[in-house]
Amino acid sequence: MTDNNAASDKEKVVTKYDRKMQKRKEEARKEAKRRFITKWVCIAVLAGVILGSGTAIGLKLNSIYNDYIEVDNDKISQIEFDFYYGIAKTNSLNTTLYGSMTYGDYYTSYMGYKTSQSDKSQEYSTDYTWYDFFANSAVSTIKETKALLKDADANGFTYDNEDADYDEFIGKLKDAANKADTSYSDYLKQMFGKRATEKRVKEFLKDYLKSTAYQEKLTETLAASDSEVSAYYEDNKDTYDKFEYRMFKVKAESSDSSDMANAKETANSFASGVSSELDFINQCRKFAEAGDDTYADDAASLVTETKKSNIEEACADWIASSDRKEGDLTVIEDDDNTCFYIVYYISRSYDGSDDDAIKSTLLNQKYSEYIKKYTDEYSVNVKKRFSYK
Repeated sequence: MTDNNAASDKEKVVTKYDRKMQKRKEEARKEAKRRFITKWVCIAVLAGVILGSGTAIGLKLNSIYNDYIEVDNDKISQIEFDFYYGIAKTNSLNTTLYGSMTYGDYYTSYMGYKTSQSDKSQEYSTDYTWYDFFANSAVSTIKETKALLKDADANGFTYDNEDADYDEFIGKLKDAANKADTSYSDYLKQMFGKRATEKRVKEFLKDYLKSTAYQEKLTETLAASDSEVSAYYEDNKDTYDKFEYRMFKVKAESSDSSDMANAKETANSFASGVSSELDFINQCRKFAEAGDDTYADDAASLVTETKKSNIEEACADWIASSDRKEGDLTVIEDDDNTCFYIVYYISRSYDGSDDDAIKSTLLNQKYSEYIKKYTDEYSVNVKKRFSYK
């Protein structure tokens, strides 16, 4: 009896808390893999192309070097394709979409993509899986890599840091494997396909690293000048300028024509009493609904530092018009929201804070045009292994 109790005491009781912690640990491993980024995982993001990845499975070991697809009449083997699939997918998942949100965050939160499931088993759209999506991105990566290598050779580019970059990349892979609590060999397979080993992907990795090294040099050459930035800003002022104005909204009781007519009459009455900014402030207090002390504050109707994209759609074009001058006043009808806006224009300005964004936009455009002279000419034969678009 005592021996049985002792044995029982030694057994680990798996509680709900234990299962919860184990699940968190597994999720942390997956996240460590997904978040693997190096300075080299950048091809096609520069050109504004969303990349992806994945792994084709089920081929026998003796067939992995056989022709899988063809790009520009060059045979791409299964092992090479899987390598670029992994590069492309990692790139796609970790590319920033907005603020701190990545495309990976967007795919999982809004498109139902699950990193825990096979890409081939998940529908991206009708007759198109996530594997197809990432495989197409892999083809884009292969095409761009080939284009960069061809251009590098044509321009006599010498890759002096090849060995150092390769060792650094491998070191980062090993560090990532360690953080994901998995073996280096298993991590390579997770990243670059079931048949991947360092020896098998070494040649492709070195080509990829050379292409990204040349891309870095190329983008230095293509970087936008100050005069180009200035010219682009002048052509796109409405996108980058910030506006200052005052606004008051009169809401109709319903969309009925009579109610809209009453709201319009109120809005026009408001506007008729405005000949200065101070008048507008006072009118806000006068026309505010009973008990609404919002406009006790002089700044309540004031909108500042606002870009056109953030202005109410019904008012944006009027406010951003090049004809606007300080003191302009109008009443704007918004049928979609059954209301009228009284708008008092003050100013527009640009502080240069978007210069870097403009430089990035111009670089993307120039780089895309430059590399397309190769990629647009590349034929692709996918041999019906995935849906190519």
